[in-house]
Formats: sequence, C-alpha cells, structure tokens
Amino acid sequence: MLARIGHELYWLGRYVSRAEHTTRMLEGVFAADLQGRPDDPVGVNLSWGPVMAIMGAEWDGAPVAAADALGRLVLDARQDASVVACVRRAREAARTLRDVVPQDMWEAINTLSLELLAVTPDALASDPSVAFRAVRERCTLFWGLVGRTMLRDEASAFLAAGERLEGADVLLRMLRVVLPAGPRADGAADAGESDGQAHALLRAVGGEQAFRRAAAGPPDTPHVARFLLFERDYPNAVAAHVHGVLRALEQADVAARSSPPVLRLSRLLADLDFHRRSLAGADRNVLVEQGVVVQGELAAVDRDISERYFAGALRPTAFSVA
Repeated sequence: MLARIGHELYWLGRYVSRAEHTTRMLEGVFAADLQGRPDDPVGVNLSWGPVMAIMGAEWDGAPVAAADALGRLVLDARQDASVVACVRRAREAARTLRDVVPQDMWEAINTLSLELLAVTPDALASDPSVAFRAVRERCTLFWGLVGRTMLRDEASAFLAAGERLEGADVLLRMLRVVLPAGPRADGAADAGESDGQAHALLRAVGGEQAFRRAAAGPPDTPHVARFLLFERDYPNAVAAHVHGVLRALEQADVAARSSPPVLRLSRLLADLDFHRRSLAGADRNVLVEQGVVVQGELAAVDRDISERYFAGALRPTAFSVA
C-alpha cells in the first residue's frame, strides 16, 4: 500500500473517532452541568473552559458558558478540533479514498456532514441532544460498516489503528479534566466533587453498566480511573485501545517483530497490565501521573507510526497531545 493511502486511512479513523468521542464527552459534561448544584457536596461542577483547552480548542482563560462552549466545540469549523471540522476532514479523506472505502461508509460520513450543516447555533443551544444523537449514530454506523464491508487487509488495519489511538488519547484527555492533579486550594468537597465528575465521565463513555458488572468497586474517583485505564475487557478503556492499535499494526506490518511502534506498544501494554495489579490501592494523584506517562507514550507511538509507515508525514496541530 502507498504511504499516502495508509496515511489518509489512519487519519480518517482518527477524525471519525475524535468526532464521536468529543460528542460523547460533551454529552456527558452537559448532562453533569445540568445536574450539578453548588449546594450539593457530591454534585458535579465541571468547568467548560478546561474542557475546551483539553480538547484542543482555543480558550483565553475566561469563564465560558455552556452554549458558547458547545457552539465552538461542535459547530465552529475554525476550531480544528471541533466536531464539524473533524467530520469535514473525514468526509474529504473518504472522498479521496473512494477506491478503498466502500460506498456505504462514504454515504455514512457524507450524510453526517450534511446533517451537521442543518444544525444552527440556536438549535444546538436549546437542544444539543439532536446533534449529539446524529453524530453518535452515524459514527456507530460507520464503524459497523467497517466490520461488515471492508477486507481485513492493510487498509482496514490502518483505519483501526487510527480509531484506537484516537480513542485512547481522548479518554486520557477526559481523565485529565476529571482528575486534576493535587488538592484543591480550598480543600472543600474535593473528594465528593471529584467522585461526581468521575461518575459523570463513566456515564459519558457509556461504561457505567460495564463498571458495575466488573465489580470494580464503588464509582468513586480511584476505582473509575483504574477501570478506564487498565480494564482490557472493557473496549473503551485505555488498555483495550492500546491492545487494538497493537493488533492492527501487527496485521499491517510484514516485519512487525522489528517495528518500533509495535515494540513500543507491546511494552506499554505490559506496563498497563503490571500497573493494574501494582496500583490496585493507588490514590488519585498516582493515577493522574500514570495517565500522563501513558499519554506521552502514545504520542511517541504516533511519531513512530508516522516515521515507519507514512514517510514522516506531519500530523494536524490540533491533534498534538496537550
């Protein structure tokens, strides 16, 4: 496969995955924002400004209203990391890959792009659930069609690698919003607020039922963080995404045993399995530190992938690991 084709497929997977995960996070934060109450010690008090910064959107440090944040993260095409920008780039990538991407996949992403054009800022502010549902359903359809219509060859492998790497990156960004390092300055309601945010994140990624079935413990901050970092049996956990990238590259690379990204991913996966046991009783700060280490490793994996398979092609600045 030409490096250019592999690069387009890899980023097609990342664009669709970013749009889907950003939507899920915004949906969860929006729901938590509605439910949170200042007088509730276990309520959720998520701030939209840090959410925008973590997701790669511009933020000047001033307080941001929910409607403004939603508009900039969903509909503002000038924001490289917004949902509409990711969908447009995915559509453009799919258009240039018409000989590789099946027609049904193209139609799914093209229809989503057209549906987002019909969403106005006023409609988004009054009822964002319509836009959230459209993105979730079309992205789910897109990934379902990948499994049903694409050959299990290099093309599907690079697409899956992009999807999985982006999934891990966004989830780690979410954890940084929920688990800020260090105690709060006032120390008030820190544990209760953090636990509320962690529970909101669990709902945002659709992992509440899986968390209960895994019997990982109460949905407090340390248990949720360990579940989302290390639980390989949950498909949206960081460890599961890392495993998915590793399997995809092993499929795409004829010399996988000597491939730098494959070797790095193998070490990272082994580290995650080890820390699942060694950090069983770790507190929030230790888990935050571990998340930062993993995100740095994933950035190195991304560079390794670019150098080995895509002749060092550059990544979009909006997708740099913050």
